[in-house]
Amino acid sequence: MTKNELIAAVAEATGKTKADVGAVLASLAEVAAKTLKEGGDLTLGGIGKLAVAKRDARQARNPSTGAMIDVPAKTVVKFKVAKDLADTVA
Repeated sequence: MTKNELIAAVAEATGKTKADVGAVLASLAEVAAKTLKEGGDLTLGGIGKLAVAKRDARQARNPSTGAMIDVPAKTVVKFKVAKDLADTVA
């Protein structure tokens, strides 16, 4: 499902306009980014949880040359699916 399809489906389900739903989704993305950047977690009931995790620096192998390369430490966003959603899909 694309963003436009999601907006259309939510608009139809709620009786709101596509513009209103699009604005809410844009705001959700901004709030999520701000919350995660500040180190917080974001839980979306029935969907899942977004959280920030730190990956340590490590060595990896370049698959084409076989040479070892250094991969620097970095911060990543992880998503954990809610149990209810996982059970529904399974």
